[in-house]
Amino acid sequence: MSRSRRPRPPVLAAVAFAALGLAACDKLPGASTESSTPAAAPASSAAAPAASSAASGKASAKPSGSVQAAGLPDICTLLTKAEVGSLTGEQVTLMTDEGGNSPNARYCQWQLSQGQLTVTVNVEDRDNFEIQHKDAKKVVGLGDSAYSLSGHLYVWEDGRDVDVYVSSESSDAANLNVARQTAQKVLPRLAAKK
Repeated sequence: MSRSRRPRPPVLAAVAFAALGLAACDKLPGASTESSTPAAAPASSAAAPAASSAASGKASAKPSGSVQAAGLPDICTLLTKAEVGSLTGEQVTLMTDEGGNSPNARYCQWQLSQGQLTVTVNVEDRDNFEIQHKDAKKVVGLGDSAYSLSGHLYVWEDGRDVDVYVSSESSDAANLNVARQTAQKVLPRLAAKK
């Protein structure tokens, strides 16, 4: 006697998740004008920006047309491995990039013999950038506006939010110093690639 087979719960769950995923396609970074850290960003670099944006109450970003149309360059081309080694005092063991799936957000992460350096660039308008978490500390002398928060240095210049995260040094102040030097190298190169 044969029994009819019922669909397995995992199959039903997979179908449900696929339907939800298709319904959320308009929420992907590449499909909207929202500025966010790439979904593929490493947890260590994505967690703090997402938390700081949520905590600060940032609204959806409205990128400027010229920056959005031009897209963003491969962030890994903005610094050589030798420059990263010189900035951090560590050897680069692995370099990972986001790959360019979104014209509004890109990142590159250099794993180091001790720690990491991550540079994330998002298209974002100045008004959204200026909405900061209460614990943010203003940083002067970088870009049009800059602040540090939770180990990240955020710099806004010409429609772009550059987030530099460093974890190779022995103190937050030393990491911020490396992040500042990194931003000073990256900002003019980023502007040149428009």
